[in-house]
Amino acid sequence: AKKGGGGGAAPGGDAYNRWVNDPGKVMAWMKKYNIRKMIDDSGGIVKIPNFLPTAVAEGALKVLESIPDNQWNATEAQRDQATNNIVHSFMSNKTAAGLPELTRAISMLSPGSLNTFSAGKYEQTDHIEPHDDRAYADVTMENGKVVQCSREIALIYYLTKDWKASYGGALIDVEGKTKLVPEFNSVVAFRIPR
Repeated sequence: AKKGGGGGAAPGGDAYNRWVNDPGKVMAWMKKYNIRKMIDDSGGIVKIPNFLPTAVAEGALKVLESIPDNQWNATEAQRDQATNNIVHSFMSNKTAAGLPELTRAISMLSPGSLNTFSAGKYEQTDHIEPHDDRAYADVTMENGKVVQCSREIALIYYLTKDWKASYGGALIDVEGKTKLVPEFNSVVAFRIPR
């Protein structure tokens, strides 16, 4: 029997796609994380290893690896205090096949909140300078009124395998004076600003 009706298999594989598209499984898994309490109990920043089931994390990595180079968007800016920009240069994507399903699942950490996620890819010369992770967005409410919103929590989901501190690329928590090295299938979450 043919799979996918000739349209090709969905990225991430069967286990990934079954899990991210099963609201019951996603919500049951995410319920174990009271993310705000975990952050507050850890002094404002928390690292969570084994964040998703291993097969789902492997599928999420496949989703990212399947994004063609021409679908990654250059995300760059110079420092501009008027617009809250900091110096940075990396690649990002919000809509690649399989990615919206992952970000929808992660958003179940804080149901009812306005969430924005994107995948980031840092290559050898990419960088981001120290910053407090505030980001402002104009949101149109149901009544048509536009309200400027900012993040309350930032979350980084690492899918990098076999990373070593010697490679660089660690998250430096200036406030807590700690260095968090990327670890496959781990999340770092913290209150904004930090």
